This record gives sequence, C-alpha cells and structure tokens, in this order.
Amino acid sequence: MEAETTYKQRTREEVMAWLQRARERKQAWEEQTQLELKVMAEEARRAKESHYFDFAG
Repeated sequence: MEAETTYKQRTREEVMAWLQRARERKQAWEEQTQLELKVMAEEARRAKESHYFDFAG
C-alpha cells in the first residue's frame, strides 16, 4: 500500500513571504532581547554604584 502525500505545493511567492515574516520575527526578537539586556545592564550598574549589594563596605 502506497502512502499519500498530503502537503500542498507552495509557490515561490508564498515561500518568500514566509521567509520574510520569519526574518521580521527574528529581528523583532533580537531588538527586544537587546533592549532587555540593556535594561539589565543599567540596573546592575545602578545597583553597583549605590553599593546596595556591597555587604563588605
């Protein structure tokens, strides 16, 4: 018994649109990650400057 394929053949335009959406999602994710890292670094810098976590001092 032969298995049937159930996938739909995609056009070049559909594939290119899918890749473009993937690139846009990746870029948005990278921008969000960079923003979060920048915020974390700023919070760490402020905490260090305030000696809030400096228990030896």
